[in-house]
Amino acid sequence: MPPRELPAEATDAENPRARVSIGPAPTPVAEADELAQAEAHAAATRARAIRLRRLAETASRHNGNLAGAQGTDGLPAERQVESPPHRRRLPRPSRSALAAAAAVVFSGATLMASGFLLWHHRDVAQQRQRTTEFATAARNAVVMMTSIDADRARDDMQRFADDTTGLFKAGILMGAEDAVRAVEQSKVSSKGAVQAVAVQSMTEDSAIVLVAAKTEFTKPGQAKPDSRSSRLVVSVQRDGGQLKVSRIEFVP
Repeated sequence: MPPRELPAEATDAENPRARVSIGPAPTPVAEADELAQAEAHAAATRARAIRLRRLAETASRHNGNLAGAQGTDGLPAERQVESPPHRRRLPRPSRSALAAAAAVVFSGATLMASGFLLWHHRDVAQQRQRTTEFATAARNAVVMMTSIDADRARDDMQRFADDTTGLFKAGILMGAEDAVRAVEQSKVSSKGAVQAVAVQSMTEDSAIVLVAAKTEFTKPGQAKPDSRSSRLVVSVQRDGGQLKVSRIEFVP
């Protein structure tokens, strides 16, 4: 008997080689290209992820953690993983704490300013007092030096010498006897007056004082006394707690 022919569908199902393939079969070159493209895409993805992670770390260092209920990743604070101790940030001070700190700083600055003003005022007062003392000592010395009564010449000269010190005093004492004898013989009395006085320079124990004086000389039988103006540079020095004259120089 002639062989029975099977239906087309059954033949195709039982014989896979009989199936018709759609399109050309892939070649080894095409598969290599697809693999290279996949690896390149994966490398680019990894590089992009690294860049994003570095940017995120930089932003986190500069901007700090977000305040409130959310953490740095946008999740609730209670779900955040605690940061390592060395990267934990200190809490920001409140406005009241800042105001208190500002008040303390302002109070300290005010006290410092007040202390400086008090010290400056005290220093100015001491400088003014010393200036007055040196000026008074120079004034008195000039008045005693230029005021000599012919009848009390020795006493007046001794009183002036007592207000001098150092080599200047030694020179006054050496020439005092001749000066007293000249005044007693001439019978000429003098009376001095200070017209102006100014402290040129000063330390705690010495000063240079400028003095402008006028001296009147009275002779026996002379109705009107003669007058003479003079300018002097007086050096005053503290000696044993007292201010004494260490030099007198006449200025033309």
